[in-house]
Amino acid sequence: MTNKHKKLAIFDIDGTIAQNGEISQEVIDGITHLQEQGFTTTISTGRGYLRMREVFGDLFETLVSPDALIIMEHGTKIVRRDGQIEFAEYLAETHIEHIMDFIRANIEIVKLVWFNGDDPEQQVRVWIYDARDLEIEWKKRGHYALVTHASLGKLRELLLGGRYSNVTARLRDHVQVHNLKLALTHSPLNIVFIDGNMEFIRNNANKGLAVDYLLNKYQLGVDDLMVAGNAINDVEMLDIGAAHRIVVGLLESREAVVARLSGRDQRTLIESPRDFGLWMQKYSL
Repeated sequence: MTNKHKKLAIFDIDGTIAQNGEISQEVIDGITHLQEQGFTTTISTGRGYLRMREVFGDLFETLVSPDALIIMEHGTKIVRRDGQIEFAEYLAETHIEHIMDFIRANIEIVKLVWFNGDDPEQQVRVWIYDARDLEIEWKKRGHYALVTHASLGKLRELLLGGRYSNVTARLRDHVQVHNLKLALTHSPLNIVFIDGNMEFIRNNANKGLAVDYLLNKYQLGVDDLMVAGNAINDVEMLDIGAAHRIVVGLLESREAVVARLSGRDQRTLIESPRDFGLWMQKYSL
């Protein structure tokens, strides 16, 4: 059987191809150029499906190749372009209990918690700790989320009542932790601190393993692969040995990622999504 996927390009969204939720014309032209060069182009993001589609808007059909698989929620889910699940690593009841223990112990730094279901049309569930934040968060997120204020016990019930692959806690504004990953010793969970969030993820799931799934699915090797990212949750993906590894961002944030990579000399450093778009426009096989 002929493999129609000749090359594969996988991009993180926030800070890699989008700046403040906007995708520049340079990036649009760059991704289109890669497609003309024979690349299947797709996404590897920490976002859920609805939030991912929100960033792309009408550009989604153009920038994500028609038969592409998409890596969601830090590599814990792989979905088809219509949002239907291809593969997922779900949190078990024991994982939920460990997450709840951690949130209870650190509740003073937690502003809210959200989690995505499997239905691509389903609103994101957002749990608010302090009732005073409810109206503000509802105005900010109500167009894509079901925002509720309830007890910690109710949050536990919500998490145990569904199937979720990762749970995100939004940190309070005075808590500034970024590009930090913690491996828990008495729980099969990792906690990733990124973009003001605290992400709870099974320790057997990450973007790198999800990329490997795509390579096997498309019958491609790392020599056929381009990956681009900008943060700690991209490290495993950037370290998979791709022919082209692009780290996007200003020097300080780039170095926080590069320091965790093996083969540090085998990567391309680019300062902004716009500059990455210009780089893609010049790419040739």
